[in-house]
Amino acid sequence: MPFQQVIQKRTPTLFAGRLRHRIDIVQLSPMQDSTGGQNLSANTIYENVWASIEALSGAEKFAAHEFVSQASHQVVIRYLSGINSGQQVWFGGRQFQIEAVLNPDERTKMLILLCIEINGSLQQQTSQPGDLE
Repeated sequence: MPFQQVIQKRTPTLFAGRLRHRIDIVQLSPMQDSTGGQNLSANTIYENVWASIEALSGAEKFAAHEFVSQASHQVVIRYLSGINSGQQVWFGGRQFQIEAVLNPDERTKMLILLCIEINGSLQQQTSQPGDLE
């Protein structure tokens, strides 16, 4: 009788108590302002959800004569359709570019967003959609 190997599968678990950060998932506007930059006032909030934000050990590598960024933060949210890598996560004056969207067990229970922070909390805060002037 052949030896059968048991493959153990580690399924991530969504702990609702860890979703303690209120974030905005922002759909970026394709419009440019008069200087060729991004028009921040035209960005729209796609969804406002509870999330868990965890710092990862991110780094930038020099590969193929370019700097290649790796994910610096992991954002865990409940499953939400329509999330893609063209969107950003805004949390407390910080902005994260979504690099990858993972549905780890494909049961539509949770999403893991692998992100790169594009501005730090020490930089000047930009006006976010919905802010009053």
